[in-house]
Amino acid sequence: MNDSPPSHMPPLHKQPAWFGSVMGTAAVALLFNLEGSILDAPFLTGIAIALLWIASALAILLWPRYLRRLAQRDELHAEVSDPGHGAMLATLPAGLLVLAIGWGSIGPETLPETVALWIAGILVTMGAVITVVFSAYWVSVISRREVPLERINGGWLIPVVMPLIIPVALVPLIDYSPEFAKPLLFIGFLFLGIGAILFIAIFSMLVIRLATKPPLPNPMTPSLWIPLAPAGVFGVAVMRLAQAAAENGLIGPDSINLAVGIAAMGIGFGLWWALFAFIELRRVRKSGGLPFHIGWWGFVFPIAGLALAIVIASEILEFTPLIGLIASAIAVIVWLYVAIRTFRAVFAHWRATSPGLNQ
Repeated sequence: MNDSPPSHMPPLHKQPAWFGSVMGTAAVALLFNLEGSILDAPFLTGIAIALLWIASALAILLWPRYLRRLAQRDELHAEVSDPGHGAMLATLPAGLLVLAIGWGSIGPETLPETVALWIAGILVTMGAVITVVFSAYWVSVISRREVPLERINGGWLIPVVMPLIIPVALVPLIDYSPEFAKPLLFIGFLFLGIGAILFIAIFSMLVIRLATKPPLPNPMTPSLWIPLAPAGVFGVAVMRLAQAAAENGLIGPDSINLAVGIAAMGIGFGLWWALFAFIELRRVRKSGGLPFHIGWWGFVFPIAGLALAIVIASEILEFTPLIGLIASAIAVIVWLYVAIRTFRAVFAHWRATSPGLNQ
């Protein structure tokens, strides 16, 4: 497979899914941190810290690409209105929220706790505000268009499922400031409801599209993996909110087991959907292949999100660590492969656009 995007994709530097690299890298950092804690392996925590800093550097590097869009309102409106790619802009607030989780849980290992949690608080506030504004704007824009059913894809889940990440990002702040546990837990469950209900609505549309229309175009295949993200993140949010509520005496410890049961339903759906998406991926590879584009990061965060839910559930239920390790290893391998392909594509683009190298 070559590293050139298909002709109808935006150019590499203008593709809206770039912040997916921040989401995926930060999520893998969370996996390393969890495994480091479970296995009492400091070197895994060290890798988690390094990946958190890399994800943060990527966010700083990529931020201007998104900020510049605000200066070109008409072009931004047209981009958001694009049924194929506009929803991918939601990777920006989603990436900020995953970074907030990273700084809240891993940050205190590399910076003073107060500093790390301030960073987490700023990121979750920014991410939540942009999430609410962008998701409402995107739904408003899309609902005013007559979008053919075949244009719907898994990327449509990103704007409406971003709220599921917010509760997880709030948990470190609850642990640090238990006096604010009640309002923060209320906010967490509020966003959990927003994300869960909107997921049902948009996912139903996706299923109808898959059942009644031709298969997605090959370049859109990574979007088929996106449903794994809400399946896993919903479970993570339910379990972490239950743990935080129990630690603050708001519910009994036994309620955590109920939360794990609810999370298991999401994990079960995620595993089934992963099998379906894998079968589709094999079909695509046999019918012309899957050209690389930045949307490939749609493989990474969903798999990592599902792996996080599996690791946390296994830890609470005291299952063998091997289950979580297998899930984490799969996520890391996918992250590493997509990261290498991204580096190759960026390097090829740099060589092609550097005048001195083309002479």
